[in-house]
Amino acid sequence: MKSVAAGNTLVLGVMILALTGCAQTSLLKPASGNGASATVENPIVLGRARLAVVLDGKTYTGVAGESRKEATGEQALRFGWNPEHKHRWIRQEMAFLFSSTVLAATDGATLTCDHLQHGDDWRLRCKRPSGGEVALQRVRE
Repeated sequence: MKSVAAGNTLVLGVMILALTGCAQTSLLKPASGNGASATVENPIVLGRARLAVVLDGKTYTGVAGESRKEATGEQALRFGWNPEHKHRWIRQEMAFLFSSTVLAATDGATLTCDHLQHGDDWRLRCKRPSGGEVALQRVRE
C-alpha cells in the first residue's frame, strides 16, 4: 500500500514539473484595424504571464503586473465586457483580475499597458507613445 502511495506521489510530482514549463498562449488584436498585435504567454502552473506587444513597428515585452480582483465592474466595462456576461454552466462567475505593467523595447522605449484577465481571456489597453490608446482583445476563431 505504501509503495502505491509513493508511486502516485512520484507521478504527481513529475506531472507538476512537466506542467511548470507549459504556458497557454493567446493572440490579441484590436477590435477594428490591424495596426497592433500582442501575445500573452500565461504559465499553466506557476509564474506571471509574459506579454509582447507589437505597435508602430516596435516590439515591447515584459511580464504582467501583480493582478488584483476587480470588484466594481468598472474596469470590465472599460475593457469592453458586456455587463450581462455570464457563463451558463458555471454557478459562480469567475473573477476579473486587473493590473498595469510597463513593457520595454530593445531600444529602451517603454509602453504602459493596463491588462484585464477573465479566466483564459486577456485584454490589454496600451497608451501609444504618440498619444491615444490601443485596445487589444483575444482573437476569436
